[in-house]
Amino acid sequence: MVSDGSGPVAEAPGEAELPRRADAVRNREKVIAAAEQVFAEHGIEAGIPEVAERAGVGKGTVYRNFETKDDLVAAILTQRMRRLDEGIVAALESDDPGAGLRQVLHDAAVRASHLSFPVGFYWPGKNPELDEAKANTKRHMAKLVAAAKKQGELRKDAKPDEIWNLFGGICRTLTDAGEKDPKAWRRHTDLVIDAFRP
Repeated sequence: MVSDGSGPVAEAPGEAELPRRADAVRNREKVIAAAEQVFAEHGIEAGIPEVAERAGVGKGTVYRNFETKDDLVAAILTQRMRRLDEGIVAALESDDPGAGLRQVLHDAAVRASHLSFPVGFYWPGKNPELDEAKANTKRHMAKLVAAAKKQGELRKDAKPDEIWNLFGGICRTLTDAGEKDPKAWRRHTDLVIDAFRP
């Protein structure tokens, strides 16, 4: 707070904006987390009012952050993709890229087992942040696959897109079957990885 000595104390430029900006960030994160829970419980058809109620905010707050439901879904998928990418980067930094790749897919499978809309694998929408997150993940995955090949843990002709296609397929199939047991998801993930072993 500052004063020129001739009137009421005035706020310094940007001083009031900082708390408001922090609140806006927190509200956005709360909406994303709430939406992921609501969509997992009730499906992607659940409405914005349910999301707002779960987040403890008004519908206006949701729409200020996300103009459409597609924008909200894209934000969820971007967050998921970044979590996946963090795991891939960690695996790249490990001494055992083959085991790291298996762990990356296991972790993704366990997360997917709790969801009722794994649309990250086939959602047709477009979003710049999501596209960037996908590009980063794809680039890092290619490096991890190359490292696992060099280690002798993957067949030489294995391609990242092929691994994603099979993994995405089991995610969709298990979800459509209503499978919630993480053990089943891990087993199917192992079958995918074993299909690419030398």
